[in-house]
This record gives sequence, C-alpha cells and structure tokens, in this order.
Amino acid sequence: MGLKKSKNKLSNKFDAHCVDSWVLANWYVGGHTAPDNTSLVEIVPLELHRRQLHRLQHYCGHIRPRYGGTISAGFKRGEVVKHPRYGFCYVGGWQESPTKKDPERKTISLHALKTGKRLCQNALPKDCKFLAYNSWRIANG
Repeated sequence: MGLKKSKNKLSNKFDAHCVDSWVLANWYVGGHTAPDNTSLVEIVPLELHRRQLHRLQHYCGHIRPRYGGTISAGFKRGEVVKHPRYGFCYVGGWQESPTKKDPERKTISLHALKTGKRLCQNALPKDCKFLAYNSWRIANG
C-alpha cells in the first residue's frame, strides 16, 4: 500500500500504531487506496491517590495528616462538574479552608478534562454542578 511505519513507538500518531491493522483490514474488505481517517483518541485513566494510613512525617502531637481517599468535600474524585468560571472540568482533591464566617469551609481543586492540569484549588463545592461520574479522560492524538 506504500504506507510508511514510524519507528517512534511513543508517539500518538496513526503511522506508529495502526498501519499494519489498517492494511490487513483493507486487504480483507478492499476499496481504499489510502486511510481516510488517521485521527486517534487516547484514553487516559485518572490518577486518584488512594488512602495512606501512615504518612512518613507527622504533625506536632503525633497527629498524622490525611492523604488520599476518593471523596472530596462531598464529590467523588474524578466526577465531571460544571463550574461558572472554569466550565466543564473534573474534581481532584480538597482542603479545609476555614474563615471567620464559615469555620467548616472546604474547597476542592478542579482539573481540565483534556489535559488533566489543575485549574484551581479553591473552588467552592456549592458552585459546582454534578454532571457525571468519571474515571478516564480523553486526550486527542
């Protein structure tokens, strides 16, 4: 078929992974002289840090800090939410951010759906609207 294979197997390109399977499928079905769709979709699992019961360093008074878990201020980590400022994103971790008016205040971090980069750490859970449960993100190749 004259298609070239790439030697770079770490790239997310059609010519690095799909040339052989396309040629075999085209040989069986026939009709095409070149691939008509070479776009790839990469599905990436979200990195959720699980619970660690004992951290290496403790606070004063031998109190160990919380770390990990899958619930963040009422949201499950990885849930897709809609925020008024950041739009569609997913929930990461949370922290206690008490103020004088609200000593029980908790904030959550929001992450971009496409890149996984953190958008903010101080979003209020009441501003976020739950849309769906999620444990994967899609990165277009």
